[in-house]
Amino acid sequence: MKRKVGISLFNLQTMYGDRRALEIAHEIGADAVDFNLCDAYDYRRAGNLYAKSEDEIRAYFSDLRRYAASMGLEIYQTHGRGTGFKNIPDEDNALVENARLDCIATAALGARYCVLHTCSTIFLDLSVGSALMHQLNDDMFLRILPYAVENDVVIATETFGDAIGKGCCEFFGNMSEFFPAYERIAAHKEFADHFCVCMDVGHTNKATRFNNNPRPEDAIRLLGSRIRVLHLHDNDTMTDQHKIPMTGCINWNAVMDALDEIGYDGVYNLEVVLTHFGKDFAIEEARFAVLVMRQILKTRYGA
Repeated sequence: MKRKVGISLFNLQTMYGDRRALEIAHEIGADAVDFNLCDAYDYRRAGNLYAKSEDEIRAYFSDLRRYAASMGLEIYQTHGRGTGFKNIPDEDNALVENARLDCIATAALGARYCVLHTCSTIFLDLSVGSALMHQLNDDMFLRILPYAVENDVVIATETFGDAIGKGCCEFFGNMSEFFPAYERIAAHKEFADHFCVCMDVGHTNKATRFNNNPRPEDAIRLLGSRIRVLHLHDNDTMTDQHKIPMTGCINWNAVMDALDEIGYDGVYNLEVVLTHFGKDFAIEEARFAVLVMRQILKTRYGA
């Protein structure tokens, strides 16, 4: 079995545009990509692609799909909305509409998975109670999932870490909150085949500072086959560094052991920040990240 290495395109799309970002991913030796939708696309912005007709949206992303395929590059997953509901009706309704368009774009790109963040105390006051957090999260995903079904894509809810800048664990960074929230939504049989987990090992690693949260490898075992998508990156547990694997404190042998145990067979997707050494070295950093991940796989499984 060929184990594919993917890379998230966020920085490359921001710096070079969508088409050139795909070219770079191919040039640096990636097999697949995580295509970013959450920042560049918003129907509320005049002239934005998402403000155009659905036919125009499909045509744009279908063209990118064909272009990626011509290079032998797979668009395995997309990254949709990143903030979650904020309990502000106008913003929450806009998020649902943008997520609907994310599902259309994901299908047009030929990707199977669209990653969405949970609701988050990063964007909500820390005094918000557990009941409201779960209510908002349930409502958000249950409003978006019908569009996933309609477009035959799978929504992947992403594991979290700390509430950045607030010195505590993000609410759904607590696995004791994330896991039952996932199970409750997945229990809706009409959505069960269109809902999964994106294991973000860096976020999960940051959460280990709080509330006896499990290490990434233990969280992988807990979530098991629910994990269909990966965000692989490293850190020192203290900040969301999104570093290349093996440059932080994550035990990558343990992470890979756990992925083997649950039978993970998807893309090993890197979500690394490519500007640690400045924008001029972004492509070189992306290339090295792919080489490191490829070496990890080669060491474990052979050529």
